[in-house]
Amino acid sequence: MRRSLAVVAGAAVLVCAGCSAEPEKGSAPSAGGTTKTSAPPASTAPKPKPTPSAVALSVPMYQRALTNVEKTLKPSVARVMNAQTIAAFDASRAVLAKAVVIERAELAKITPPTGLVAAHPAVLDAFDAYAGDVSTELSRAGGTKTGCGFPKALDVRLYEAKSGLRFAYAELAQSVQKSIGRGVKFGAVSVPPKLAQPAVIAGRGENGDVFQRSGPRGSGSLEIKNAGDDVVIVIAGSNPRQPQASIYVRADKTATLNGIRSQDYWVYFKSGTSWDAKNHRFTENCSYQKFDDIFDGSYNWTISLAKTPLGNASSSETESF
Repeated sequence: MRRSLAVVAGAAVLVCAGCSAEPEKGSAPSAGGTTKTSAPPASTAPKPKPTPSAVALSVPMYQRALTNVEKTLKPSVARVMNAQTIAAFDASRAVLAKAVVIERAELAKITPPTGLVAAHPAVLDAFDAYAGDVSTELSRAGGTKTGCGFPKALDVRLYEAKSGLRFAYAELAQSVQKSIGRGVKFGAVSVPPKLAQPAVIAGRGENGDVFQRSGPRGSGSLEIKNAGDDVVIVIAGSNPRQPQASIYVRADKTATLNGIRSQDYWVYFKSGTSWDAKNHRFTENCSYQKFDDIFDGSYNWTISLAKTPLGNASSSETESF
């Protein structure tokens, strides 16, 4: 192979023997010439820097992270608890739900202390559950009717909704606290205080309170021995919505309705909870009944509101009144 190249080079010299010794400008170098070329040294790509490993927080630093979350959420929680209308409650609830998601994402970025590595995922799960509770708790505030079918008061609707959110937040705090143990605290800064109940929720009338009367009075009386729930006794000619008199009798109490006119009347009674004194009605767990026999107003009567096989007066359910 080398010999062949040498012959070829010699032939090239013979062809060019009659040519000028100096090559023409711009002409290519002869095939037998030697051309030196220089190339820049191959560049070496820099080695990527190693990614620094996450540094685990100390317990005090982890506590500080949780406390910062509480401080961030506290104003949003307060706005929900201070809402004065259902619309304001719903708007502030949505803001709180977003804030919880954001703070959860921030907590997910940190590396917990060595002793809390197993607990940290449970903390994140607790935040996930609370975000869902905040997003759905409006359902209780959305109810516009009581259990007895009456319009639900605004203060009751707001109380139920806010109490639901407070309960969810307290559960969040308890879940976080249970996960991380005694060394770190969560909830003391941001869990709102309990709300005062609207009066109607635990409302009860006074025993023996005669809150309705119509027409002239008579000399008859009706003694009521109540062995059941709180009741309202109504005496009326035919329509309990137009009573001659109505009296409130508490559970396990006795009361007497005096001044009954000497004419026949029916005895109706309704029981329930959450007495609405303004509108004279129970709002939850309502029951409506009447005695099947008519009462003669010329006599004084005693009735016992206790179911017994020895009773001599039957009763039947009736429409609400």
